[in-house]
Amino acid sequence: MQCSCMSKTITIDDDAYKLLRKLKRGTGDSFTKVIRRHIIAPAETAGELLEAMAVQPPPNVDLHILDRIERRRGRRSGGRK
Repeated sequence: MQCSCMSKTITIDDDAYKLLRKLKRGTGDSFTKVIRRHIIAPAETAGELLEAMAVQPPPNVDLHILDRIERRRGRRSGGRK
């Protein structure tokens, strides 16, 4: 979906740029697409919230990390192993 919109130049910190760059999905992905995928306008009504939730893709979860978190649940950092 190409837009004939006016381009704008923005200034962001290096760490924000690195984060956006990591979120790109290949060479065809633009920073505009990354921002639109990850920035959601606040819902003003319950109906808007439900609509927004219905069109969102499932969260991108690393299942290996999730499994590790579940196995270690209840343990304290640096405690007995």
